[in-house]
Amino acid sequence: MPKIDLKLAASLASVVFVAGGAWWNLRNVSSDVAAIKTTIDNQANELTIHVAADAHIGSDGRISRIEESQKVLSEDMKTILSNQSALCQATGARCR
Repeated sequence: MPKIDLKLAASLASVVFVAGGAWWNLRNVSSDVAAIKTTIDNQANELTIHVAADAHIGSDGRISRIEESQKVLSEDMKTILSNQSALCQATGARCR
């Protein structure tokens, strides 16, 4: 029966064990990377849809509605100030 070198056997066992652990770790990391890539792709698609939607905060439709509301509000304020001025003049009140 041939004599087995225990140091060589222990070294080979260590190499096999480390290689197996590295292979297992590599497989886990690759599956994690695939899951992250899928998540990023989904988020990119959702972001594209969100930006293209009319309700997006920066959409032209929303901005023009806000501008129109501001114009109406400005006209209402001018009317209120004009009426207040007329009331102050009619009553002789000292309005500021």
